[in-house]
Amino acid sequence: MVINVIGLDSTACIDYLNGRKAVKKLLEQHDEMVCITVITIYEVNIGLERTKRKISKKRYKELNEKWLEFISGMEILVMDSKEAVIAAEIHDNLKSKGTVIDDNDILIASIFLSNNIPKIVTRNVKHFHNIDRLNVIGYTL
Repeated sequence: MVINVIGLDSTACIDYLNGRKAVKKLLEQHDEMVCITVITIYEVNIGLERTKRKISKKRYKELNEKWLEFISGMEILVMDSKEAVIAAEIHDNLKSKGTVIDDNDILIASIFLSNNIPKIVTRNVKHFHNIDRLNVIGYTL
């Protein structure tokens, strides 16, 4: 039996943490198992640390607890040499088209693709739509 899996990029996770209903509604419409990458863990935690420093430790604690609960049932995909090679291919392909996106987005896409997860949920459709073999599921707020 093949299990359908969908990946979330960092923006989708951040929108979920901030209570954006569009993400929750979209996830409820899909039956797939949800996963994220270690890159997303990194990006979300940058925001959490910034919240602790600039807003309050109380808000940080609230968001961190919500974050840990949100990801508790997800598979968190890591990066190794296979993903790095795919990332380099994606980077070169985009550069040859005159398209540049953040390295972290390239790494997220490469991790999903190397794990045979061709679907990504993101509000940043523009960041991912030029990546071959990646089906971008976008949403707006």
